[in-house]
Amino acid sequence: MRVCVMPSMFPMTSQTFVMQHVTGLLDSDIDVSVLAHRGMDAAWESLGSYQKALKSRVWYYQVPSKKIGRFKGALSRSMHHLAQKNPSYLRSWNIFRFGKSSLNLNLPYIYNTALDIQPVDVLHCHFGHNGVFGAYLKKLGFAKKLVVTFHGHDVSAALQANTSKNIYKPVFEEADLILPVSEFWKNKLLDMGAPESRVFVHRVGIDVNRFNYRERVASPRPLRIITTARLVEKKGLSYAIQAVAQVKKNHPGIKFHYDIIGEGPLLEEIENLVTSLEVTDCIKLHGALPHGEVQKLLADADVFILPSIKAKNGDQEGIPVSLMEAMASGMPVLSTLHSGIPELVDHGVSGYLVPERDVTELAKKIVHLAQRPESWSALGRAGRARVEQDYNKDHQNTHLINMYRKLL
Repeated sequence: MRVCVMPSMFPMTSQTFVMQHVTGLLDSDIDVSVLAHRGMDAAWESLGSYQKALKSRVWYYQVPSKKIGRFKGALSRSMHHLAQKNPSYLRSWNIFRFGKSSLNLNLPYIYNTALDIQPVDVLHCHFGHNGVFGAYLKKLGFAKKLVVTFHGHDVSAALQANTSKNIYKPVFEEADLILPVSEFWKNKLLDMGAPESRVFVHRVGIDVNRFNYRERVASPRPLRIITTARLVEKKGLSYAIQAVAQVKKNHPGIKFHYDIIGEGPLLEEIENLVTSLEVTDCIKLHGALPHGEVQKLLADADVFILPSIKAKNGDQEGIPVSLMEAMASGMPVLSTLHSGIPELVDHGVSGYLVPERDVTELAKKIVHLAQRPESWSALGRAGRARVEQDYNKDHQNTHLINMYRKLL
């Protein structure tokens, strides 16, 4: 079985789920290739021993950003295919069939690279916009079957920016399997017109064995709170910072330290908020850290916080991998009633969920956890068990390969 995985970027450190998808296929002796726009050089290191095997399997179509360069490149590719007596390539220029994807010349570049890979049995696209390209590649004969995974923000942000419910019409028509990562997003896709008979929830998984479980118990030191996240609006970090400031003000007897790991466009805004709320003594903004240092801080922490929200542009979470990883390590988690998060975190069993943007409730739950350290171990055990059962990458990859085989 030949499978091509199509993300936007590969490898990319913030998309471990794509890397684990690809390496899982390799582990199962599947003939896998990757079709992506570009990659992050620094992210190759995170692939470890898989680097050598994957280097020759990753293909980049790299569309030039400037229109004149894009046109010249596409024209050059067309002349090459005509010289090679392969006029079928010109079908990718058909704007009446493929619309904007041909008009902006993205599809001719993508199809040119796909022809180098040669036809596959299954094309699996991550994110809806890549699914549209995938639908066109299937029509062009590159793939027998098309699978598209929707991760959440590809639905929410796209709908916010474009009121047309037909934005993913090509996917709904051509995809043999449509795989949202949660029931929440499954229902959204059905509302948009996705065919129910081909829509199935397939959850993102993590490498559970990579996270050493540690039972959290009371200690005389200050409470250690942690967040790992990209500093963007939907992560809701400003509400976490306001909540710990409220705890510091109203409960001076509760001593804590809050580590925030990550970088992003809101860094300066978050730095200013920490300063204005006078919590620089108990909050440390680490920025981006090497993987080993992140693991050390996570292993030492008591409670993980991620107060996700719906951003102004409509962007929402799928089910955050960072929450899965925290639960796998045995940490109680504190998050929000947002998107698919309640499908992962069982309120009062593996952690606590509060309404979005509710600083007071968030602060109350921090106080609750700080005053009841005897509850941490039970919350942590339940979280680990939930991730092992439903969010284990090995189980999810096996299930995915079985779905591929049923299609063929």
